[in-house]
Amino acid sequence: MALNRRLIVVSNRVPPGSSFESQGRGEASVGGLVTAVRAAMEQSGGLWFGWSGRSTRRRVTTGPTVRLYGRIQLATMDLSDDEVSLFYLGFSNRTLWPLLHSFPTRVVIRHDTYRAYRRINQRFAQALMPFLRPDDIVWVQDFHLFHLGYELRRLGWQGKLGFFLHVPFPPAEIFSILPWASDTLSSLLQYDLVGLHDDRYVHNLVDTLNFKLGGEFDGENYRYRDDTARLGAFPIGIDPNSFKPREEGHAHTLENELGLADNPDRKLILGVDRLDYTKGIPHRLRIFERLLERHPTLGSKLLYVQISSPSRTRVPEYVQEKDQVERLVGQINGRFSEAGWVPIRYLYRSYAQSELAGFYHDADVCLVTPLRDGMNLVAKEFVAAQDTDSPGVLVLSSFTGAASTMKDAVIVNPYDIEGTAEATYRALRMPATERRRRNRSLLSVVERHSSQNWSDSFCAALQEL
Repeated sequence: MALNRRLIVVSNRVPPGSSFESQGRGEASVGGLVTAVRAAMEQSGGLWFGWSGRSTRRRVTTGPTVRLYGRIQLATMDLSDDEVSLFYLGFSNRTLWPLLHSFPTRVVIRHDTYRAYRRINQRFAQALMPFLRPDDIVWVQDFHLFHLGYELRRLGWQGKLGFFLHVPFPPAEIFSILPWASDTLSSLLQYDLVGLHDDRYVHNLVDTLNFKLGGEFDGENYRYRDDTARLGAFPIGIDPNSFKPREEGHAHTLENELGLADNPDRKLILGVDRLDYTKGIPHRLRIFERLLERHPTLGSKLLYVQISSPSRTRVPEYVQEKDQVERLVGQINGRFSEAGWVPIRYLYRSYAQSELAGFYHDADVCLVTPLRDGMNLVAKEFVAAQDTDSPGVLVLSSFTGAASTMKDAVIVNPYDIEGTAEATYRALRMPATERRRRNRSLLSVVERHSSQNWSDSFCAALQEL
């Protein structure tokens, strides 16, 4: 898809400049967003705008810092320590994140954090406006910036405005917990196009709009008073070529990482997640524990490797999650370990995309079992990294956006500990013919719904409005 306009991407955090210089398998960009939009931005001389990730003791009064990477400009602004605490750690991560993922008991309602959230959306708009040209396409990313479209319109911007939500949209009863639900929904309708991962999320959004505002939906467009927004499902993906099976002798193997002797009889189960309570890692550990209880003959032939990259380490709920995960790992290893065999290897660190590709390739089963997830790209990365002659098996939570299209995964309910343990056992014993059939089907989905197709389809729909 050829854009005939300049693409402006706005996100809470701007990716590092190295993301636009890397070739081949470098560090994986967050959510694959850089990979998805880089070509369109290079083609049109695009701009990426957002927070630098830096904070200062006092409120920042200077304008954005601009750097050039080829034809792509990165414009970043700093935030004060108080703004980070209230806007990012507070309202974004302790109010909106649990709300949108349907964890109502974790939602923290504070009026001061909401006021800060609105101020930052306003500051983003004021700082972005001088960069905009009348024929630009502006594409805003995620829940940190629900109100940015409203603020840009208020400042006089009349050009194309798109918004994509990278997380789920919850049922109306959940979203209505937010005291400012109606204002947030009204602001969302200032965008020309609102994209979500899945038809289920579109349905939830329409139902919530009807419940809180009372407009009309014709199957594509939602109208409320003088505002109209197109709503649609645009499932995000990955670049499948970035996770192709490694060459023989590639250094990034689980055996090398863990210092294990090569054992052809060993079965490897892999989990890869940010350390976040939505990922259900404690549930997954209990699933593995149940697997060992019910099938003790697996014993030293089985190894579960859990990679958990650090996330939001200043948010209390994430500190508690880390403590719970580490406690469970210790308990299960203490219960089942034998001389020369520890059943769980827990790796609390981040890995480069090239390393993850090798780990995925080595795994016999990948457990992707979030309690709630907008899409989940680990599922797609795992499938792309498989050897098609002897692929591993994807065990996938039904509560992910990926489950709606990746139907040949082993679909499970992660709240059902015993049922998921048995499904994992069947995955470990699955015949090669069935594994190959499932992998072919899943790989076709991954290739069809690639990151590039996601970006192209959204930008084309926005450009045509």
